[in-house]
Amino acid sequence: MLSVVLIWIYVIATTYLTGFALLKFITSLDCMHSQKGKGAYRKYNAHFRTSYIVAGLVVNTTYAEIYSLFEGVGLVANFLMITICVVIAVYYRNELIADLVEVLRLFVSGRSGYLYLAIFLIMAYGTSHGIMHYDSDLYHAQAIHWIEDYGVIKGLGNLHVRLAYNSASFALSALYSMSFLSGKSYHVMAGFCALMLAWECIDIKDIVRRGHPILSDFARVMGIYYLFTIFDEMVAPASDYFLSTIVFYIVIRWLDMNVKHERSYVPYIMLSLLGVYAVTIKLSAAPILILAIIPIYRLITNRSAKTMKALGLSVLLAFIIVVPFLIRNVIISGWLVYPFTSVDLFNVAWKIPKGLADYDAKEIKTYGRGFTDVATYGDMPFKDWIGPWFAGIHGMNRVMVILDIAAILVYFVCLIYFFAIAINKKAKLKDNKVFNISDRRMVNFADFLTVSGTMVACLVFWLFTAPLIRYGEVYVCLTFAIVFGRLLIRLFNYIGNENKFTRRSIVAFALIFVIWLLYKGVNLVRADIPGYNTANLFTQQDYGQYDVESFEISGVTFYYPKEGDRIGYKYFPAATKDLSEELQFIGYGITSGIVSKQEH
Repeated sequence: MLSVVLIWIYVIATTYLTGFALLKFITSLDCMHSQKGKGAYRKYNAHFRTSYIVAGLVVNTTYAEIYSLFEGVGLVANFLMITICVVIAVYYRNELIADLVEVLRLFVSGRSGYLYLAIFLIMAYGTSHGIMHYDSDLYHAQAIHWIEDYGVIKGLGNLHVRLAYNSASFALSALYSMSFLSGKSYHVMAGFCALMLAWECIDIKDIVRRGHPILSDFARVMGIYYLFTIFDEMVAPASDYFLSTIVFYIVIRWLDMNVKHERSYVPYIMLSLLGVYAVTIKLSAAPILILAIIPIYRLITNRSAKTMKALGLSVLLAFIIVVPFLIRNVIISGWLVYPFTSVDLFNVAWKIPKGLADYDAKEIKTYGRGFTDVATYGDMPFKDWIGPWFAGIHGMNRVMVILDIAAILVYFVCLIYFFAIAINKKAKLKDNKVFNISDRRMVNFADFLTVSGTMVACLVFWLFTAPLIRYGEVYVCLTFAIVFGRLLIRLFNYIGNENKFTRRSIVAFALIFVIWLLYKGVNLVRADIPGYNTANLFTQQDYGQYDVESFEISGVTFYYPKEGDRIGYKYFPAATKDLSEELQFIGYGITSGIVSKQEH
């Protein structure tokens, strides 16, 4: 735990500084000023310090990916990053000192600071040990090790096709693994992203102060549920945890801004860019980009020189985030987006064969549907696999899927109604009185349809690609929470804020929520006791250890497991079996790249 705390302090310092510099740069541009009346503009300022940290995560991940194109992401990469941070700290010293004083004031004058600190320590403890994800010992650890030692290697996917699953989260994990200090690679960044979500969920307490719920409160409840679900698993650097926590963060913050009627383009653009970043973590997040329709529409319809400049800058930043990810894809696998072979642009020597890539994609889909026999179930029609898939879902997950189905039906009713009132002017005027409520508890109807529609699209995309609950739990949680949350808020508004029933309902909700938190917390403690290890209070639990054998390619020793297919981090480089007769180097050493003998 102590090692996690120390690394997280380093992560907070570096991400805060780089994120601070990015947001200061963006908000310093006239084109990013928010509209305040016709022709008048004011500069947008970030309202939450976590915004700087999350922006810094994007900046530092992109930096790690770019750096990996040239060499391993280790000591030198960290030294250069620290140098950049020092320059930023000196340049913005006055603003940063003021921020530091404000943070210290929170601890002295109120309870909020101590609550954030308590959550920090609890999440650090959870990240210090737990259940190591199967895939982490299968290929996550090895993928991170390759980035630490070499950066990127041509044809690496030929060694193990899953090493071609190029996730930006691996580059971020390598940057902060600290393997150059002792040889042990720490895996703390999935837990750190969970910490960002946990801090964002703290604002659920404001529901009592406000006396009424807002839509983001329902998303926060599901975010807290998800954090309890992964608390004993976030020790693993699995990309699923990175993705889910970031999508939760995007949706919660987006709904907050909608409720507060935020008029500046800046935060919407930044969250859209965070959505682009989520896609580089895992391609299944692609539908989250639908949210970008809102800021793009507002920028285009404004049609001023300033807003067009803002749109251009947004496209440039998205380009900077995506391009290193795509370049790494091509170098590792030969494909622009592995394992999707429909986009075939490169004819390089190290390219993973199309047949193998197609089979790999089909295997992911088959496994996600709950089957293992690709030949039998890979092309099974929807009507044949949906029944067994649903039967394989149990407990709360089954309840949430049923609620999602109902929520989708409600959403389409709302969508039809929205288009009906858009056609009928008289009905539209009436809708303005009903849905565009002036107080800060309702999301504009069009924005609600966009956000909930994005979740529906994400859910459907997940269902028809690889519907393993772990892959898409964030969409399962959020879809029904947003749709039915809207209906509940409408009910509260209809009854009236001053109604005794409303006030008592809020108090009852708060009491039930506290009891639920205590129940989940007690269960976590009970589950943690059997595996408690005092050593984890000081250092993080390592990857798994396995018995191995070895083979050689041109004098370089590779390892593979004696049994099964997992090998962990220690034995490197590694494969799943003896490939000495199947692979060779493109040139004279491992850095030249790896290619199949049949293809070379």
